[in-house]
Amino acid sequence: MIGQRRPALTPAQEREAYRIATERDPACVRCGGYGVTRDHRQNRQRGNTRPSNLQGLCGSGTTGCHGWKTGNPEAARNTGFAVPRFADPTEWPGLRLQDGHPIWVLYDDAGGWVEITPAEAKQRIEG
Repeated sequence: MIGQRRPALTPAQEREAYRIATERDPACVRCGGYGVTRDHRQNRQRGNTRPSNLQGLCGSGTTGCHGWKTGNPEAARNTGFAVPRFADPTEWPGLRLQDGHPIWVLYDDAGGWVEITPAEAKQRIEG
């Protein structure tokens, strides 16, 4: 079944989403490094430049953790650094470093996250 099209966001809404994600993720969520770029967890498409779909990764599309995500799509999906097209980014778990330790989270569009258990993350990813 095909869902409704997401409404297009205004440039101001997209800028605000990038600002929120940059504030939330000042360092790479995968390795803790700096030189962060704002990456879409789910490939960029109409209406999905939202904080829940953005993450800070070091490097670019070919280097650092951003390059790792690009070059390893299945591993990135299984660790929440990538979100499949069919999924809602607010419901797809992400792995991030918190105080030097990886935790599973669900991101929200207000710029926060809720920690979830590894078992819940696995269930959400595997269906």
